[in-house]
Order: sequence, then structure tokens, then C-alpha cells
Amino acid sequence: MPPNRYVLEVMQAKPVKEYGPQLEVRNRVAEGEHKGFEFVDYPNRGVEDGVKVGTKAWDLFEACLDRRLSPDEELDTDDLVGKRFEAMVVAKKTGKGNRTEHGTIGPHRPKSTQLKEVPKDEEPDDPGAEYKEIPF
Repeated sequence: MPPNRYVLEVMQAKPVKEYGPQLEVRNRVAEGEHKGFEFVDYPNRGVEDGVKVGTKAWDLFEACLDRRLSPDEELDTDDLVGKRFEAMVVAKKTGKGNRTEHGTIGPHRPKSTQLKEVPKDEEPDDPGAEYKEIPF
């Protein structure tokens, strides 16, 4: 899959310790040309029990839950499943498989739910114009 920013959905997530504290996360591309493509990513948790602030796993939780987390918050990988997020996806250093790029993970906010700029009513050139019709 070519490097790009994708909308991803977490299909499965669990803590693993094979190469230090990580999450094993199965992601599926949720939109676009590569919709349905799946890959497994291993974001670092930084600590044996839980998730350290500032790690890739922490960023994933914040993106999927779409809010800032407090450092003492209890996190559960079940809360990630079914959630969508956006991230830059690149090839692994080995060249085999894909991974999300740390620092690019963010919440998925579909365009239809984003705040739209509401046009302001046209203001008259004369700031006192609206008061000229008031009889005194």
C-alpha cells in the first residue's frame, strides 16, 4: 500500500510484550481506494502496565476516543475496537508490511460533522445605517 494519510478502523487490539511493552493493533483502511486493506501495527506503550503519555499507543487512544486523556486514566484496548482514526501509513523499515507513523495519528472527523464557516450577514458600509430609520 503506498504511503499516504488514511482513515483507519481498529479491528482488534491487545497488549503484547514480545519486543517490550506494545499494543498489537489490527487496522483496516476504512475509506478510499484501499478500503478493506488490513495490516498489523505495534505501537509502543512505554511502560509494562498501562500506556505512557506521549507514546504512539497513547496517541492512538486519544485519536480513537477523540479527546485528551489524563495520565492516570484507566485505558482498555476494547475501547479501541471499531473506532476510526487518521494517520500517515508508511512501509516498515524491513519493506515488508505497513505501519502508522508516530506523530501523525489523529481523530477521524468526517467532513459532514466538521464545523462549517457560517457566512456573516453583510454589514452596511455606514455603521449607523441601521439606526437612521428609527424615529426620534
